[in-house]
Amino acid sequence: MTPYQTDRLWHDAVILEGGRQVLRVQSTRDALLCLRNHWPRKDGGVRREAIDLCERGLAGDDDPALAREAFIAAAEEAGFQVNLWPTA
Repeated sequence: MTPYQTDRLWHDAVILEGGRQVLRVQSTRDALLCLRNHWPRKDGGVRREAIDLCERGLAGDDDPALAREAFIAAAEEAGFQVNLWPTA
């Protein structure tokens, strides 16, 4: 099973604003796709760590909050304005 066939929803969505982009991310799979396909910088150790945590979270039983926090840190490193938005 690939990481894209599973998902782990987050309690609160993360809204990223940067340049002309606004991205709403509400799950570990969303975050992984965003990090791989919509990221302004492909370098950065925090981004790589976030990708690793997302992949592990989708492959196992890691708490989705770990991937979410790593994603937020990577977004801040990349210069996004990070906004938190409740999903419920």
